[in-house]
Amino acid sequence: MKKKTLWILSMAALCLVLYTIVMSRMESGATIIFGGSENGFMRTDGANFANRNVTPSPEPTEDIWPKLTTKDFEDNTYLQIVNNNNLLSSAYEPEVSKIERTRYMMYSTEYMPYLDAFLDAIEAAGFDYFIAGAYRSYSYQAHVYNSKASQIAYELAGGKQVDFTDPIYQEAAEKAKSITAPAGASEHQLGLCVDILDKNRQRLVYENMNQELFEWLDAHCAEYGFIKRYPTRKLLLTGWDEPWHYRYVGREVATFIMEQGLCYEEFYAHYFPDFEY
Repeated sequence: MKKKTLWILSMAALCLVLYTIVMSRMESGATIIFGGSENGFMRTDGANFANRNVTPSPEPTEDIWPKLTTKDFEDNTYLQIVNNNNLLSSAYEPEVSKIERTRYMMYSTEYMPYLDAFLDAIEAAGFDYFIAGAYRSYSYQAHVYNSKASQIAYELAGGKQVDFTDPIYQEAAEKAKSITAPAGASEHQLGLCVDILDKNRQRLVYENMNQELFEWLDAHCAEYGFIKRYPTRKLLLTGWDEPWHYRYVGREVATFIMEQGLCYEEFYAHYFPDFEY
């Protein structure tokens, strides 16, 4: 009887240790949100939010900036900036088509030829890759964001459901903005973005992925009109650390941004002096 009791206590202690380890890993993790109608969530405890002491790049001399006007930004969707302060309407729905190399990912029909050329070049260079995110509708983004806010509110309330009018939910909604964009605030809704990962994508640790692939992408993406939209070193300016996220902005603009080491916020602010990061 004593041996049985000792065995039960030992197993209980072991279970407690394992539970503590698992919970600590979960609490230190982050949920990364990708596009598409399936597999929208990927759990990781390896998301890197380092390099927070970021300073803007030096302002390039005036005469080398692309000759754009504010009307160019208004007339061309691919130049539109989208974030928490610059929202897309729920009515904004670009015409999209399936990316042939994927099962269900969608992309702007108008700009698909540029993406196809980019992906052709990646394959010709001998790299394996995986498109983890592309177009997301307003309603899908709303579902993702509301789900995250509800999850955080449940945790803040000690495991109880709270109404969206509750101050706890309002606090949770603000916290959720640091994890996934609210509806209308994701530029994935433009249909101009793709999240490109390599075959080691399961844990979503950028440093563990094929750095030769990303070096190639950064060196050649502008040739096809794309920029690295959320580089880690620009986290404080963009609000996001997603070094696998590439967006179409046109070849001239992309070339300038990548050569000058800018993020799109810095580029946009040159033409709109009142723009706030």
